[in-house]
Amino acid sequence: MRTPHHRARIIVAALAAAAIAALALTLVPGAQAHATKAPPADADTLLYRGATTVALDPGAASALKSLGIQVAPTGPAEAGKAGISFPITFGVVDANDLTGQVRHSGGLVFTKGKTRVYLSRYFIDIDATPSLSGKVGTSVGTGDRADLFDLDLANLKVTTGWHRIQLSGVTLTLTAGAAAALNGAFGGGASPFTEGLVIGTATVNARTWTEPAWAR
Repeated sequence: MRTPHHRARIIVAALAAAAIAALALTLVPGAQAHATKAPPADADTLLYRGATTVALDPGAASALKSLGIQVAPTGPAEAGKAGISFPITFGVVDANDLTGQVRHSGGLVFTKGKTRVYLSRYFIDIDATPSLSGKVGTSVGTGDRADLFDLDLANLKVTTGWHRIQLSGVTLTLTAGAAAALNGAFGGGASPFTEGLVIGTATVNARTWTEPAWAR
């Protein structure tokens, strides 16, 4: 599969505005789906005009509150009744083996007193072990990229329609690296954050377009 940069050039050539690649989850074994016509052989599927919304798990919210940690979105992410929504900015997946990458804008800031940790510029990578990575730093978009959440697909539900897709029930659990980073910033010598801690559930809504092989 070609790199995201190469695929960006393809999208421009095809005059398609691409976004995140969470569509790769649609054919995960065991997922509930309402399938449309099968994609042509050797094709790519693009997502655009969408967002991923994360609803914070009540247990995680209670734990953060007990530690005196506040969580808020950073622009252009927005908080609403359904959770925090992160706009889709780029993405493409192989329509047949469904490998690819999902990119978002915005992020989260964890605050306690004068200490702030920013998690931003999320990528969803779809491969043998789906995960969500992001920049970890003291301001938006700074710091090194690290795997933040593992994606649990046990309750995944997929709904498709005319050039649209919704994926719901994707559970986000904290990785060991993200837990260590948060403990270092807010733990005060303790380890309240643990690998596998459920942070919330994600729902992806996006428009779709499948690129045939001749457009490459």
